[in-house]
Amino acid sequence: MDAYREQVWDAWASQPSQKRTMTDIPANKAQLMARVDTFDGGHTARWLSGLQSPTWRAVRGPTGHTIHCVSERAFEDPTLVADLQLGLRLLGWMTRRKAVTWYWWDQEWPRSLPSAEEPRKEHLNGGWAIPGIPEVHVYRREEAHKVMLHETIHALLLDVPPALVDGPRTEFEGILGRKLWPHLGEAFTELYAEWLWSIASARTLENAKERWIYQLACSEDQAATLWARIRDSKQDEDTNVFAYYILKWVLMKYTPIVLLSPAKTVGLWFSWWRTALPKLNRMADIKKTSGSNSAEIPMGMTCAA
Repeated sequence: MDAYREQVWDAWASQPSQKRTMTDIPANKAQLMARVDTFDGGHTARWLSGLQSPTWRAVRGPTGHTIHCVSERAFEDPTLVADLQLGLRLLGWMTRRKAVTWYWWDQEWPRSLPSAEEPRKEHLNGGWAIPGIPEVHVYRREEAHKVMLHETIHALLLDVPPALVDGPRTEFEGILGRKLWPHLGEAFTELYAEWLWSIASARTLENAKERWIYQLACSEDQAATLWARIRDSKQDEDTNVFAYYILKWVLMKYTPIVLLSPAKTVGLWFSWWRTALPKLNRMADIKKTSGSNSAEIPMGMTCAA
């Protein structure tokens, strides 16, 4: 695993900065305006219509990747410029074989689960992509780059093949007594995105290792907190809560084999889950006793600061 991380780090470290090579192009306002009503119950559409002077900015990198963004930040805001430069660098790192377009609605809409509520899509979703289509869509500022990596995995068909997860999902639904969102493979996609981000957000290779260790610990705490909230739920999912927070944590215990041979591990996911369940239940019991699971819960998955 260390050899794989080092290889990926070397590819990241050799990826050129976009500071001198980012070129402004006309922003595709029509696409950004037309797509806001279909994915989040109108939240982004209301945000966009409420902006008095939105910034429309689009940039292209030297390898053809583009970002189309609408933001409340000013056109030359240094933080927006840095975010766009980082986005192009990440896209160049992910693929040089095809140009990917990132559509970004840069709104401050934090992921947060109110007390006494079960997590739904409005509490955690931040983007979408269609597998095989070189476009990614992100509609929050929080964790935007990690979400972009997640959606790029979809766009580049780097996921676990969907047909492989139907059997395990049925097993999980049998023991949970409710319907899960069909895309159980999101557990792998999110693990992969978080692992990549631990590298891309690091200062050095050693720092990347440290960040991943912290991410593992943080994800365990988050899994316990969420499991305490949803363990006895009979409500069918409307998004990938179980996959993102619970099953992902299970897969993290087997990170090397999951990342290197994802499709071959799918048949083991349910047995891995059964093995981890006693520990998960104990951690959730502690969360319930302390009352921490009943408070408002941050739902962001990028733990390493």
